[in-house]
Amino acid sequence: MDYKKLLQWHRAYNHTEEDLIKSEGFEQVLEDVVIAPWWEHDIFENHAKSIKKVGRKLYKIGGDNFEFSFIEMKNIGAPAIIEEILTLGVTKCKRLIFIGSAGAISDNINIGDLALPTCSISGVGVTRYLNENLEDDFEASYSPDEELSNQILETIKKEQLPVRCHHVKNYSVDTIFGQFPHIEHFKSIGCETIEMETSTVFKCASLAGIKATAIFCISDNSLQHKSLISGRSLEDKEKKNIAKTEFIPKIIISFFNKNCK
Repeated sequence: MDYKKLLQWHRAYNHTEEDLIKSEGFEQVLEDVVIAPWWEHDIFENHAKSIKKVGRKLYKIGGDNFEFSFIEMKNIGAPAIIEEILTLGVTKCKRLIFIGSAGAISDNINIGDLALPTCSISGVGVTRYLNENLEDDFEASYSPDEELSNQILETIKKEQLPVRCHHVKNYSVDTIFGQFPHIEHFKSIGCETIEMETSTVFKCASLAGIKATAIFCISDNSLQHKSLISGRSLEDKEKKNIAKTEFIPKIIISFFNKNCK
């Protein structure tokens, strides 16, 4: 199903594009957007000159040479993010950067590292609603925009931050509790990280004609017995927090300073 057909079905039930925008409070969305399932706008406080709330979950982040919208979802998972990304298709949004945490399932990736997904394998169910006859696309692969991803990588190299950055094949899951019996399967198909949203982000952004990519900070590593549930030290959590509040905001600000429209 393409995006135009999705909108046609909304019109059939008397939903205009303006209605869709208002339903998410996206009236002031800019061309450049950053979205986070759980992280709050205050991660940019030490990096941007201005932060202004302009909607229920929408902030405008600005500096001398850049301005972008930040969507603070305060909600995790594919069913939540599908609403945001598809609605962005009827706004001014042209470029989208997803930021969030991911778990590592590789001995080569440590807590506090950064990772850029080369693709995300869908382990979620919600995207079948975007298929004509509710066909299952379980374990289909969805990719970020190559040009945008390369620009982010160039920015990371330019910043020379004291952190390792990995290119990874990612698996998007629907459940944290239920993922552990399947970690060996995820590894067997080449995945090195796990999170919950980006396969849906990439599929929806492609449908909506939006260039999208993602930056993860590694919050846990189940192979090291340091999961979200147990095993992480205070030092581990601090490393993750530095990546979240220092490294990723610096990358975002530097990217938009260089590539502002």
